[in-house]
Amino acid sequence: MGNLRSILSKDFNNILWKDKITSLFKLSFDLDKLHNIGFCHRDFHSGNILQIYHKDLRVNTSYISDFGLSGPLNKQKSDGKICGVLPYVAPEVLNKEPYTTSSDIYSFGVIMTELSSGKPPFHKRKHDAILALEICNGLRPEFGKGTPEIYKKLAYRCMDAIPDQRPTANELFDILQVWYLSCTNNEEEIKAIFEEADKEIPNISTTYEKNPDAVYTSRLFTFSNLPKPINSPIITSYLNEEENKDCQDSQLLDLEVPSSSQSRGI
Repeated sequence: MGNLRSILSKDFNNILWKDKITSLFKLSFDLDKLHNIGFCHRDFHSGNILQIYHKDLRVNTSYISDFGLSGPLNKQKSDGKICGVLPYVAPEVLNKEPYTTSSDIYSFGVIMTELSSGKPPFHKRKHDAILALEICNGLRPEFGKGTPEIYKKLAYRCMDAIPDQRPTANELFDILQVWYLSCTNNEEEIKAIFEEADKEIPNISTTYEKNPDAVYTSRLFTFSNLPKPINSPIITSYLNEEENKDCQDSQLLDLEVPSSSQSRGI
């Protein structure tokens, strides 16, 4: 048992892509349940994701934890202060906009980058006003070598600068369910994509030097005069490609998926 961040730092090279997809699938289910009751988490990051090993099932299961900052969408602080871990905070929240369910989805996208690289987002950088400015200008964490394109596209959708363009937790659940079932039930095309990515895992170094001012515990901060959030050219290219995707890329959204109400026996 431990949090996702600590497990990635210790055991990243032994975690296959099917395991990453399984974790994200479970997390999307939990996040959807939270959003369905009108709450958002407001402090969603890898330190707040518990990994618990179930001996009877011989599997690790991911759970969202630490709901201390969670609350109803209709109850927001008005003092302009933000509490969280800077790299996971949505750019609109940095800009003093209210937390929404879409803000949690942004954090989900950042967690996706961390699962692919094995490193905390922006570990080389000071977590300060300059980083907040660059996030608003479209800077996003890097992916690990060999990360599948369909995975990058979904993560970039989650990290879209425009909150309304991000998928909902329910949409994430449906997409990740397709990937999860494909990886576990031998659906060849999607399974092959992630198995090919597995070949790069041993080549990804998880050693890194953390900037002493990179802070991965929740804290209060305020920023002034940040610009309106925009997407970087690379994100825009991925999002435009997604809008004009061909039949192969339609695996993200256009595959028929089981009804959510019938398939959530997780």
